[in-house]
Amino acid sequence: PLEIGGQLAQQSTRETCGAMALLVSRALTDAVFAERVANEGIAVVEHALFAELRRGALGPVGWPHRYGTPPWTLAKAMGPYLQTPVDTTTERGKAIIQWIYHATGMGMPVPLYTGGDLAGGLKRAVPRHVVLAMPGGGLTPEGIPELAIYNPGTGYVYRVPIFAMAERRKPLSAFGHWTHLVWAVLPTSEGVQ
Repeated sequence: PLEIGGQLAQQSTRETCGAMALLVSRALTDAVFAERVANEGIAVVEHALFAELRRGALGPVGWPHRYGTPPWTLAKAMGPYLQTPVDTTTERGKAIIQWIYHATGMGMPVPLYTGGDLAGGLKRAVPRHVVLAMPGGGLTPEGIPELAIYNPGTGYVYRVPIFAMAERRKPLSAFGHWTHLVWAVLPTSEGVQ
């Protein structure tokens, strides 16, 4: 389990996974923010971030609560990050997985949107859940690169070999029991120190 200030870092509503990914990424990289979370409580900060991430997402109009967090506002809130769809069956998609692995190896958290595929209908293929690839991955005992992925739905961190990120059939606990990585919020070269 992942705890901040003695509290389990678990989302309090079905829609706030993106806000929790932002909360945890900031708590990992900013001690003052982590202290604020410990003092105010995870749920209070989570809901404030969720409101911030939806405000102005569509220009003068806010993003509907029921749709969670749009990737473009999460990218903006993360700093010098960009957002992009991911198809892990392509060379570009495989390169994005490598990008995620290297970014976390350099200490940068990476929000990931998970979902299903078109075989289950359009509703399942769109981004459905946000998880966070965190610094602290490494290699399996067999020497296979792996990521530490925080799932806000459970509040737990899972170790996932990077080849499993392209698994197209089996749901992953780290993905909130979804099968596909469908979108990524990646650090840009401006964010690399």
